[in-house]
Amino acid sequence: MNPEAALLAGLLAGLFGSTHCLGMCGGIAGMLHAQLPGDKPWLAAGFHLGRIASYLLIALIATGIGMLPANLLPEHTVVVMRVGLGLMLIMMAFYIALPGRFRDLAGQAAAPLTRRMIPVLARFLPVKSFDNALGLGLLWGLLPCGLLYSVVAAAVLLADPLATTAMVLAFGIGTVPLLLGTGLAALKFRSAVNRRGLRWFAAGLLALTGLLVAAGPWLAHLIDHPWMHFLADCVS
Repeated sequence: MNPEAALLAGLLAGLFGSTHCLGMCGGIAGMLHAQLPGDKPWLAAGFHLGRIASYLLIALIATGIGMLPANLLPEHTVVVMRVGLGLMLIMMAFYIALPGRFRDLAGQAAAPLTRRMIPVLARFLPVKSFDNALGLGLLWGLLPCGLLYSVVAAAVLLADPLATTAMVLAFGIGTVPLLLGTGLAALKFRSAVNRRGLRWFAAGLLALTGLLVAAGPWLAHLIDHPWMHFLADCVS
C-alpha cells in the first residue's frame, strides 16, 4: 500500500470515525480547552500535536513489529499481510457506515476509564505554556481507543514506516475538527459528517481501497483492462 492510499485511508477513518470521540474524549477535550488562558487559545494546538505524536509513536512501534515477519519470511507473509490489511480497511469502512448511535457505543463503553483519567490530567492544569499543553496531549494520546487500535493493527500489516506515518498523521488530523471545537461548533460538525450520503460515500472509498489492497493484483490479472490496472496501481 503506497503512502498516498494510506493517507486517504487514515483521513477518512479519522474524519468520519471520530464521531465516537465526543463520548470517549469529549469530557477531556472540554476540560483541557476550558483551562486555556484567555489570551492564549493557540495553546490548544499543543494538545493535539502531543496526542498525534503519541499515536505516531505507538504506530511506528507496531510497524517495526510487522516488519519482522515481512523481512524474515517474505514469500509467505506478504500476501497474508496484504489481505489482512485490506480486510482491516474494509472493517473500518463498515464502522464508518454504521449509524451514529452504534458508533457511540464504543465511546460510551470507554467513558468510565476516561473519567478516571481526568483527575490524572488535572494535576498538570492549568495550562501555562506550550510545553505544558504538549505534555498533556502526549498523555491524552495514550488513552485506549478502539479506532486508534484499528489504525495500529493496520500499521502492523503495512510494515512500512512511510505509509504508516502518512496514515497516522492523516488519521490524527481527521480527528482534530471534532475535538478542537466545543459546544455548538462540535455538534454542528458532528451533524455534518454524520450525513448518511456523505458517510456512505467515505465508507465506500475506504472499502474500495481495502478491496484493492487485498485483491488488487488478482483483480488486475482477472480483469485485463486499463482502468483495473490503474485502480490496482493506485494502492500498490
